[in-house]
Amino acid sequence: MNSILKVQQLSLVRQQTVLQSISFDIQPGEIIMLVGPNGAGKSTLTQCVAGVLSPSQGKIEVQQQTTTDWNAKDWARQVSYLPQSNFINFGLTVSETVRLGGLAQALYGETLSARSSEAIERWQLGVFKEREVRRLSGGEQQRCHLARSWLQAQAPSNMLWVLDEPLSALDLQHQKLCLQEIQAQTQQGKSILMVAHDLNLVRHYADRVLLLDQGLLVAEGKPQEVLNTDNISRVFQVSASVEGNYLSWY
Repeated sequence: MNSILKVQQLSLVRQQTVLQSISFDIQPGEIIMLVGPNGAGKSTLTQCVAGVLSPSQGKIEVQQQTTTDWNAKDWARQVSYLPQSNFINFGLTVSETVRLGGLAQALYGETLSARSSEAIERWQLGVFKEREVRRLSGGEQQRCHLARSWLQAQAPSNMLWVLDEPLSALDLQHQKLCLQEIQAQTQQGKSILMVAHDLNLVRHYADRVLLLDQGLLVAEGKPQEVLNTDNISRVFQVSASVEGNYLSWY
């Protein structure tokens, strides 16, 4: 099976080395979760994959073309990206914000209205769709931005949905909703690269895990292989144990 994306010896240096010699690929229909301590380079890696940051060394290939061969408009049709922080400092409503997800597909008129309405319904935003986003709770705002990003990811050409901590502000009900929508994307052959901190959730939902520490990819593989007691204890500086499929630490 051909990879949809390949990261080859990727490094990023700012005032110090942020990422160092990272290589991995993403297969169609795969959920890959990035885990690691704060400051390990997870968000920076998602930004590189999404085309927001350019690596100092190495390359990223999509459909056997490096990211430098794509213009921003075409790249937005291939990869949908939701960053960790999404600030709106002006008075857009939920409906108006979600509709922005149709820009990459050049959706207009009735088509855009229908697709944005579907996104609002799927992400349970209908009750406050005419309210300003900045007046919502943190979790409600997060669902609004997830709906916008989801709409962008529905482009026929879109292959990869990159999500940086999408569950961070969500309650349990809406974490479940988010994960169901993520799984639905993979059933269409699309892939997910997401940052997560709940290691038990990662063990349950991820197809593959990338464990980062101090800018290095220190382990890669199936969740149960990567998230073992040795790796968790060493990387997170805790004492970890596994009972059945449940990971605990202190």
